[in-house]
Amino acid sequence: GAVASYTFSNVTANHTIAASFSLIAYTITASAGSGGSISPSDAVSVNCGSNQSFTIAANACNSIADVLVDGGSVGAVSSYTFSNVTGAHTIAASFTLATYTITASAGSGGTISPSGAVSVNCGANQSFAIAGDACHHVLDVLVDGSSVGAVASYTFSSVSANHTIAASFAPNAATITAVTGLAAAQQKTGNDNDGTTKIKLTFTAPGGASSVEVWRKGFGSYPTYDNAGGATPSLPGSYPPAGWTLTTVTTAGASDEPATRDFWYYVAYAKDACGNASPVSAMTSGTLDYHLGDVSNGVVAGQGDNTVSTVDVSLLGAHYGVSGGALAGFEYLDVGPTTDHTTDARPTTDSKTDFEDLVMFALNYTPHVSLATKGGASTQSANVLSVEAPTSVVIGQEFDAQVMLTSGGDLLALSTSLGWNSAIVEPLSVTAGDLVTSQGGVVFSPGPGRADAALLGAASSFTGQGTLATVHFRAIANGAPHVGIAGVDGRNSLNQSVTVNISNPLSVEAVVTATDLMPVIPNPARGKAALQYSIATRGAVDLSVFSVDGRRVKTLTHGIQEVGRYRFTWDGSDANGSRIQAGVYFVRLEAPGIQKTSVINLVR
Repeated sequence: GAVASYTFSNVTANHTIAASFSLIAYTITASAGSGGSISPSDAVSVNCGSNQSFTIAANACNSIADVLVDGGSVGAVSSYTFSNVTGAHTIAASFTLATYTITASAGSGGTISPSGAVSVNCGANQSFAIAGDACHHVLDVLVDGSSVGAVASYTFSSVSANHTIAASFAPNAATITAVTGLAAAQQKTGNDNDGTTKIKLTFTAPGGASSVEVWRKGFGSYPTYDNAGGATPSLPGSYPPAGWTLTTVTTAGASDEPATRDFWYYVAYAKDACGNASPVSAMTSGTLDYHLGDVSNGVVAGQGDNTVSTVDVSLLGAHYGVSGGALAGFEYLDVGPTTDHTTDARPTTDSKTDFEDLVMFALNYTPHVSLATKGGASTQSANVLSVEAPTSVVIGQEFDAQVMLTSGGDLLALSTSLGWNSAIVEPLSVTAGDLVTSQGGVVFSPGPGRADAALLGAASSFTGQGTLATVHFRAIANGAPHVGIAGVDGRNSLNQSVTVNISNPLSVEAVVTATDLMPVIPNPARGKAALQYSIATRGAVDLSVFSVDGRRVKTLTHGIQEVGRYRFTWDGSDANGSRIQAGVYFVRLEAPGIQKTSVINLVR
């Protein structure tokens, strides 16, 4: 056998002994985990004393993680040699699959899924879903910084490197149309007493509108408006409209109540369910939020109470005929004429209180008592004005000139100017006549020998006949006073000019008493208007028509004029004879010792 020793005992003959040997071999067990290989592998027989090398290799997308020899790590080696093998061994290689990071991000308005740092095995595919939030859509998707378009998904195939994917979003475009029929109307009744009224807004919302916004902006510079830099606002060009104020009105028929007095303009925007704003609506034409003539609450002048009463009219009377700097602090009394001569329009202030303002107060007056009508009934269909005065006086004598009116039934207010022989008499005062006081009216005088009368309340009109006003005179010399009517301007309850006939016009013998510009007749004027003035001192005279921006439209007369009364007819044309557009214009008289302006509203 394979004995290690043998003994011949008691040798008595020749013998042979022969030993044979075989080389010892050892087994090295080589194994590789997934992701790579080891060569040679499995059970490898190695002769004792021999060397044995192994090669370790990772598959694609893998790397050698570790090599264990007889259970102990020799590192992530790519080869290993057993030298002078004298025993069995083991070698085991392990591998790691490579991974990459795809960084996914989404801007506001949408999502990307999955998001953040996404780990992806090498060689694998990774898909991403991109979606806009409600009311948003995908604007663009950038992969590794380059656009792949507004895609809803994207797949990285056979990933072998790090990547980025970034999605951006945008709000869906508005498809809603504009609000139509936007209108604003002053709420005449049902207001509180804070001096500003409500403004009712009506409109039609477009289909698909989930809400409506109404914005306001004022003309500005109350109470003098365009004389202090106010202007009609421009239609907004973008949303939200810069410089405009959002109201609380969201439904048609609701009311807005601005906190301050102004002439207000409104625009509206519809919004869809996503909050997208429609194009801007048409702008309203402008609405007052107070009553013209509401200038006192009975305690504080200038603070109204949404009622035009005797307190307000009395305040006007206390400052009647005042102009320029003398009106400082009471500019809110200057409310007429308005742009269209109605009580709903914006005042075109002229820095004086006169007949135009009185008419506005009268039209907006809210009567508190019912006054019985006095005066004889009239069968006349025309308004007739006359003056009853002595034909001869003596020095020191005081007398009354009675301004008599026979009403045609359509006269609410009347302004009359008397003329007289200034060498013989001088006017002292003006008082209201019974025809006015008995019918709830007032008479104010803007100057010597001038009487402005109005009934209070838009539904009023003079009835019957009687004394409109009494002008008290004093004789400064013996002679004929030649008292007569120099000018008259009548208005009805719509503030339209009314024809008033003069039964005894001013005598041509009467001496001019003062340089003055009479009210424009008619006013508003449709095409033609009579412009009258008197000159008491010979000198340079200029009578011209100007636009509201100060541009001279037409010169009617310019040169040296003698003492006398003058009348010109303006046909609504400019210096070239071209017909000008409707609007508010100013007539200015410049003469020795005076510069006076009147407003004329030209309508077509």
